[in-house]
Amino acid sequence: MLGVTSTTASRPFARRTSTAVAVALLFALVLGIFGGVLVGVSQKDYTAYTERATATISDVVRRTGGGGTHHGSTTYRIYLDYEADGHSFTRKRLQGVTTGTPHVGDAVELRYPPGQPAKAVTAKTTSRTTAHVELGIGVGLLVLAVGILVGLAVWGRRRRAKALPAAPEAAAFAVPAPAPVADPRLLPVPWPWEQVVAQLARAAADAPFAVTPLQDGGVDVTYDVANARWYTLFQAHRLSSTFVCRLHPRKPGRYARNDTLYDVEWAAGVGRLRGSGQVQSGRVWSRRRRVDYGIGTDGSVGRQVDVDFSSSDVPRWIDGVLAGSGWRSALDANARGGLVAAVVGGAVAVVGVVVAVVATR
Repeated sequence: MLGVTSTTASRPFARRTSTAVAVALLFALVLGIFGGVLVGVSQKDYTAYTERATATISDVVRRTGGGGTHHGSTTYRIYLDYEADGHSFTRKRLQGVTTGTPHVGDAVELRYPPGQPAKAVTAKTTSRTTAHVELGIGVGLLVLAVGILVGLAVWGRRRRAKALPAAPEAAAFAVPAPAPVADPRLLPVPWPWEQVVAQLARAAADAPFAVTPLQDGGVDVTYDVANARWYTLFQAHRLSSTFVCRLHPRKPGRYARNDTLYDVEWAAGVGRLRGSGQVQSGRVWSRRRRVDYGIGTDGSVGRQVDVDFSSSDVPRWIDGVLAGSGWRSALDANARGGLVAAVVGGAVAVVGVVVAVVATR
């Protein structure tokens, strides 16, 4: 059943939810980056690092995060002095894995390829055990990042499913009547929202569309499957599902649009939207084409029906009616969340691939 939406009470909750989702997405991105780096580093081949050298720590630069000397994580930048293959290296920054707290004067075992002492790394770095640990941690972080993204996607789908509106004709109360239609040439731009709804309702009187004003000020627009007048048209196109575009004004000139896909049940020459058949909600893009060949009523043989349906049919009609009104569509919260999740997921994948390619060179 359609209900009244309390936008004032829901806005703080919606803001908190959006903030939590953004933090979770950022956390997943960070985990994905670190996981990709560790996986890439673990694939480095150190089998050619057979030469050995012993270095002495000549300097340690200590850095503590958190703005103080006693808070936050501590990192070390270590510099070495060593000799190898007749070359002397002074204050060369240490490369590779280290453990414990370094001190000036400590000895560090190094490994390097024959004839390339400048590429020396710590002996611990060349250990296969270290590589296995890095790989395990990296894969674990990537799995956790993907798990967070999947969890957010599942949560979003369940949340939309709980908030899925019933079919417009199933409302148990009388919907508000559209405002009297005014001459569009006399209206200010952007039109008042009441006139947007009224103009859509007027245009739908001679088109196969249904416009249903909502109690909360929004409006539903979809194919008028409940009107027997359009039964032949819809049957010719074998309409088995349709989109309900729900429009809500966000600010002057911008409205949020949410697309919900419903199955259509046909009986006695009229259709009925089946809410349980919903499979997608948010901002949906899809396209379907059907071409029939056969013998026409005039005896001709060949292509008789060539139709092309897509999720843009209803929005395209809305845009046509509102041309010159000063109103245009904006992504709703569901679509923005999905877009952000897609961008973060793509960024995690790209970073992982780039790190893996660089590390294997």
